[in-house]
Amino acid sequence: MPDLAAIVIHCRDPYLLAPFWSTVTGLPVADQDRVKLADRSLEPGESVLLRDPAGHRPDVWISPVDDLPGPGRLHLDLVGDAEERAAVLEAGATVVRELPRWTVLADPEGNEFCLLPRGEAHGDTLPPGH
Repeated sequence: MPDLAAIVIHCRDPYLLAPFWSTVTGLPVADQDRVKLADRSLEPGESVLLRDPAGHRPDVWISPVDDLPGPGRLHLDLVGDAEERAAVLEAGATVVRELPRWTVLADPEGNEFCLLPRGEAHGDTLPPGH
Protein backbone atom coordinates (compact mmCIF):
# COMPACT_ATOMS: atom_id res chain seq x y z
CA MET A 1 0.00 0.00 0.00
CA PRO A 2 1.20 3.55 -0.62
CA ASP A 3 2.58 5.56 2.30
CA LEU A 4 0.89 8.77 3.39
CA ALA A 5 3.31 11.54 2.41
CA ALA A 6 1.31 14.69 3.05
CA ILE A 7 -2.03 16.16 4.01
CA VAL A 8 -3.25 19.23 2.14
CA ILE A 9 -5.63 21.65 3.82
CA HIS A 10 -7.25 24.06 1.38
CA CYS A 11 -7.97 27.47 2.79
CA ARG A 12 -8.89 31.05 2.11
CA ASP A 13 -6.21 32.59 4.34
CA PRO A 14 -2.91 30.76 4.88
CA TYR A 15 -1.81 33.51 7.29
CA LEU A 16 -4.67 32.45 9.58
CA LEU A 17 -4.65 28.69 9.11
CA ALA A 18 -0.91 27.91 8.96
CA PRO A 19 -0.24 29.12 12.53
CA PHE A 20 -3.45 27.44 13.75
CA TRP A 21 -2.62 24.02 12.28
CA SER A 22 1.04 24.35 13.29
CA THR A 23 -0.07 24.83 16.89
CA VAL A 24 -2.70 22.09 16.79
CA THR A 25 -0.50 19.45 15.12
CA GLY A 26 2.76 20.46 16.79
CA LEU A 27 4.39 20.59 13.35
CA PRO A 28 6.57 23.67 12.89
CA VAL A 29 6.27 25.89 9.86
CA ALA A 30 9.19 25.25 7.49
CA ASP A 31 11.91 27.90 7.85
CA GLN A 32 11.41 29.47 4.42
CA ASP A 33 7.65 29.75 5.01
CA ARG A 34 8.01 31.07 8.59
CA VAL A 35 9.73 34.18 7.20
CA LYS A 36 7.08 34.65 4.51
CA LEU A 37 4.28 34.34 7.09
CA ALA A 38 5.96 36.89 9.36
CA ASP A 39 6.53 39.29 6.45
CA ARG A 40 3.14 38.50 4.89
CA SER A 41 5.03 37.93 1.64
CA LEU A 42 3.54 34.71 0.27
CA GLU A 43 3.03 34.77 -3.47
CA PRO A 44 -0.61 34.48 -4.62
CA GLY A 45 -1.58 30.81 -4.34
CA GLU A 46 1.64 29.87 -2.50
CA SER A 47 1.26 27.07 0.06
CA VAL A 48 2.80 26.90 3.52
CA LEU A 49 4.59 23.73 4.62
CA LEU A 50 4.34 22.28 8.13
CA ARG A 51 7.06 19.65 8.54
CA ASP A 52 8.21 17.30 11.28
CA PRO A 53 11.95 18.01 11.69
CA ALA A 54 12.50 14.34 12.61
CA GLY A 55 10.64 13.19 9.50
CA HIS A 56 8.38 10.78 11.40
CA ARG A 57 5.04 12.39 10.52
CA PRO A 58 3.51 13.36 7.17
CA ASP A 59 3.92 16.90 5.89
CA VAL A 60 0.92 19.20 6.12
CA TRP A 61 0.45 21.78 3.37
CA ILE A 62 -1.76 24.82 3.99
CA SER A 63 -2.81 25.64 0.46
CA PRO A 64 -4.89 28.65 -0.59
CA VAL A 65 -7.38 28.18 -3.40
CA ASP A 66 -9.62 30.64 -5.22
CA ASP A 67 -12.81 28.58 -5.31
CA LEU A 68 -13.35 27.04 -1.93
CA PRO A 69 -16.38 24.96 -0.97
CA GLY A 70 -17.79 25.19 2.53
CA PRO A 71 -16.51 23.26 5.53
CA GLY A 72 -15.67 19.65 4.87
CA ARG A 73 -12.56 20.21 2.74
CA LEU A 74 -10.78 17.87 5.12
CA HIS A 75 -11.43 15.94 8.28
CA LEU A 76 -8.66 15.08 10.69
CA ASP A 77 -9.00 12.89 13.76
CA LEU A 78 -6.64 13.97 16.52
CA VAL A 79 -5.97 12.31 19.86
CA GLY A 80 -5.34 14.40 22.97
CA ASP A 81 -5.92 14.89 26.66
CA ALA A 82 -7.74 17.72 28.46
CA GLU A 83 -4.67 19.96 28.44
CA GLU A 84 -4.20 19.47 24.69
CA ARG A 85 -7.92 20.14 24.14
CA ALA A 86 -7.55 23.44 26.01
CA ALA A 87 -4.55 24.35 23.83
CA VAL A 88 -6.51 23.58 20.64
CA LEU A 89 -9.36 25.81 21.83
CA GLU A 90 -6.91 28.55 22.81
CA ALA A 91 -5.37 28.34 19.31
CA GLY A 92 -8.75 29.29 17.84
CA ALA A 93 -10.80 26.12 17.49
CA THR A 94 -14.48 26.12 18.41
CA VAL A 95 -16.61 23.27 19.70
CA VAL A 96 -19.17 22.13 17.12
CA ARG A 97 -20.67 19.31 19.16
CA GLU A 98 -19.84 17.00 22.03
CA LEU A 99 -20.36 13.30 21.39
CA PRO A 100 -20.17 10.56 24.02
CA ARG A 101 -16.64 9.49 23.08
CA TRP A 102 -15.13 12.48 21.25
CA THR A 103 -15.58 16.16 20.43
CA VAL A 104 -16.14 17.67 17.00
CA LEU A 105 -14.32 20.99 16.66
CA ALA A 106 -13.82 23.50 13.85
CA ASP A 107 -10.75 25.45 12.82
CA PRO A 108 -10.98 29.24 12.27
CA GLU A 109 -12.35 28.74 8.72
CA GLY A 110 -14.96 26.17 9.77
CA ASN A 111 -13.19 22.91 8.81
CA GLU A 112 -14.39 20.26 11.24
CA PHE A 113 -12.06 17.82 12.97
CA CYS A 114 -12.43 15.39 15.86
CA LEU A 115 -10.53 15.24 19.12
CA LEU A 116 -10.58 11.81 20.74
CA PRO A 117 -9.31 11.03 24.22
CA ARG A 118 -6.05 9.10 24.36
CA GLY A 119 -6.68 5.37 24.04
CA GLU A 120 -9.90 5.83 22.03
CA ALA A 121 -10.39 4.96 18.40
CA HIS A 122 -13.39 5.58 16.20
CA GLY A 123 -13.51 2.00 14.99
CA ASP A 124 -16.94 1.19 13.62
CA THR A 125 -18.74 3.76 15.75
CA LEU A 126 -18.51 6.75 13.46
CA PRO A 127 -21.61 8.90 13.14
CA PRO A 128 -23.20 9.17 9.68
CA GLY A 129 -21.35 11.65 7.48
CA HIS A 130 -18.13 11.46 9.49
